[in-house]
Amino acid sequence: MSYMKDQLIKKLPTGMTIPEPLERAWNWMEAQGWGSGEGEEYFLTPYAGERQMGIVFSTDRTLEGWFEEGQNGFDKMFPIAEISGDGGIGLMWLRGDGEIAFAGLGGFGPFLLAESAIDFLRLIAIGKHELDSLLLTMEAEDEEATAHAEFRSWVISEFGVEVPLTWEECPDPDPFEAWIESLEN
Repeated sequence: MSYMKDQLIKKLPTGMTIPEPLERAWNWMEAQGWGSGEGEEYFLTPYAGERQMGIVFSTDRTLEGWFEEGQNGFDKMFPIAEISGDGGIGLMWLRGDGEIAFAGLGGFGPFLLAESAIDFLRLIAIGKHELDSLLLTMEAEDEEATAHAEFRSWVISEFGVEVPLTWEECPDPDPFEAWIESLEN
């Protein structure tokens, strides 16, 4: 079990699990030595180095500022990463059908990132500096894409999938945004 999963599993809401492909990715990142810290302040990245070049998995993200414990829907979301410089968070979302999808809460509101763990890893492997709803369909800059090259190769090889240059898999209407709006009614 990865150290990341070991720390996060203690906080998971009832009925939610860490998808196996995500756990495999965390194990791989840790084997590369791309984790730092411990316990409540453990961070893991899909690239080497100290500089933030994209998503940062973290054991200390919360829904604070978006949702309060006990609020309708709170137990269906679990934050796992920082996805943008404005404090946007990436989270696992337990959909009504019992499946885990991946979503973001950021400066431009709630948005779906990926329908599955493998698609989430494909999105990360593009190498974008931020996973922001307005930037998802843009290509990563060369420096960012280069930083993610090892992870991209691993995702392609490990799961037998392609990693696109841009993320065009954003459904319209956005089901996560619609779900969030339904909570407010």
